Amino acid sequence: EAPEMVAGIAHVLVCALIAPRHWHVREAARPIPARTLMAEYTLPTLDAVKGADFRTAVATIAPHVCAALEEGDPAVEPVLAEMLRSSDGVRAFFVQYLTDANLAKPDEDDLPEALRSAMAGAPEAMLSELMVMNVIMPSATAMLHQRNEDAAMAESSRLTVRRATRVLSATQLPAAVADLHAVLAVVRDDQPPPGLEARYEFWAEFCNRWQYDAMQRLVIAEVVGALLDE
Repeated sequence: EAPEMVAGIAHVLVCALIAPRHWHVREAARPIPARTLMAEYTLPTLDAVKGADFRTAVATIAPHVCAALEEGDPAVEPVLAEMLRSSDGVRAFFVQYLTDANLAKPDEDDLPEALRSAMAGAPEAMLSELMVMNVIMPSATAMLHQRNEDAAMAESSRLTVRRATRVLSATQLPAAVADLHAVLAVVRDDQPPPGLEARYEFWAEFCNRWQYDAMQRLVIAEVVGALLDE
């Protein structure tokens, strides 16, 4: 494909990735399968959260935490704060929060205060790294679904990107900003930003491991560039 055509296609896709959700009402070829938001929830104990691995947290903890967050239950804050202290907990929570189409809170510009508070107490380097992954991985996956003409799966990935970029934009974690600069340099094939050589190497290895091609890297570059206003 000619470079101009590739860039044009990527720009259109990125607009779809980061634009407000209501722009896409007519876009999907078929409805996205959605989970039913539980009418009742039971918040787990802090000990249960501490002892949960990723699979357990995804299956038995994250749905209840997200339901409580949706309802504005103040009791969710310490539970969510405990979840976000571990990699398994962070991944489990955001799997639910970023992908469940029945949730409304993730589509609001303002983060729930309980989430903002929990993120403030989480290990910043770990949280930031995972949040950046939550932006770049579905961006690349949306491109793949677009190629395969799977409109429903592409929209599901776009939903994740939009929600993840809202969280990153609302928090502006310094470690995340640094990682975004490193990612941008990697996918643009630029030199490492000064002082970010180690992060550049991390993200270069990450993109190579997932075998992101030129088109996917272009999409990632536009999404990340938009977050950094570059």
